[in-house]
Amino acid sequence: MRFEFFVALRYLRGKRKNRFVSLITILSVAGVGVGVMALIVVMSVMTGFDRALMASTIDFRSHLTVLPADGGRFEDWRAVVKEVEGASKYVEAASPVIQVQGLLRKGKSLHGVFINGMDVELEQAVTNIATNLTREGGRTYSHGDLPGDREIVLGYRVAQQLHAVVGSWVEVLTYRPQVGGLIPGRARGIQMRVSGISQARMADFDSLYAFVTLEWAEKLRGRKGVDAVHARLTDPFVADRVAKAIRAIRDEDGYPRYDAVTWFEENAGFFGALRQEKLVMFVILAFIVLVAAFNITSTLIMVVMEKRQDIGILRTLGVSGPRILYLFIIEGLFIGLGGTLGGVIVGTLLAYNLNPIAEFFADIFDVPLFDTPFYFFDQIPVAVVPMDIFWITLSAVVLTFLSTLYPAWSAARLNPVDALRYE
Repeated sequence: MRFEFFVALRYLRGKRKNRFVSLITILSVAGVGVGVMALIVVMSVMTGFDRALMASTIDFRSHLTVLPADGGRFEDWRAVVKEVEGASKYVEAASPVIQVQGLLRKGKSLHGVFINGMDVELEQAVTNIATNLTREGGRTYSHGDLPGDREIVLGYRVAQQLHAVVGSWVEVLTYRPQVGGLIPGRARGIQMRVSGISQARMADFDSLYAFVTLEWAEKLRGRKGVDAVHARLTDPFVADRVAKAIRAIRDEDGYPRYDAVTWFEENAGFFGALRQEKLVMFVILAFIVLVAAFNITSTLIMVVMEKRQDIGILRTLGVSGPRILYLFIIEGLFIGLGGTLGGVIVGTLLAYNLNPIAEFFADIFDVPLFDTPFYFFDQIPVAVVPMDIFWITLSAVVLTFLSTLYPAWSAARLNPVDALRYE
């Protein structure tokens, strides 16, 4: 064992003349540990939420949306579906979609929605809408019926706003232009039966969308043709590559025929906000470790004051200033690494067992710590990522190292004559 390690361990294990210094050392270790533990638990929960919401987005929405390059509509959508399915080996299925803005009315309740028209048979191969239906407006998840003739599927929160359940009748109000376009269009209402309630497990989708068949979407809008073609990929994370292949398709004049938008581009703002929130939370919680690092600085300063005589003796025996510097840096790192190691162990165990712990405290205080109906998750989503733990550990070690520099530097500059003058 090197000399610096040996002396640093002796200083840590030896009895203190001042018990207050020992208490501060223990608090420093505990502070680093608590900070690391909090970072691991919070980052694991936020990563779990990120992945759960991403999975919900991937399941409920198409992986790729193909649009006309000229901003119009697809008249022969069957040919487009066939061409999209053959554009890449990663395309698993494709289906047409029409989106109509409208109002739903039931009694005195009125709610604005985006009404998606779809080919029921093809859509089931592209999205998981069929598995997201319920026969009730409550919390059950049994399957309902996909929309048929004069039928509509409502988002979960849309149904709540309208006080509608499966079997209810709602009036669908949409704007439809007059024939020829010479006479201004007007809003027209059609009575439709609610055949299902869709639960996308994302509040924005559940509060904005309703679904009808492709034929009824054309009737509601008053025009033929579809707005886009949705595609499902064998791997959603190659959507960018498939989008480039579809954009490369040209017509006989050499102009692009299609534009393509990936599922990530459609939700870029949402996922960007999640990443920013995770980063901000990391910075905020890192201040816990920073406070503990200041404690390490104060601890080492008091140790240097307490060990002035020892430092003076070591210097007279020929120990150089840099070795004294290393000695106190190592002692501070021992404190920080001890807290970091403890925090990593406790934080990882807490993260893996967070749901049983939450249920335990919920039973004791009789308070739901996680509102599953609101979040649409059966339990708190947790994802322990080794790379997150690595960066948390590295951050704690770096902060600890920086906190040791000033007291170690002051110890290295101590004049042995001044240290032993009154001894």
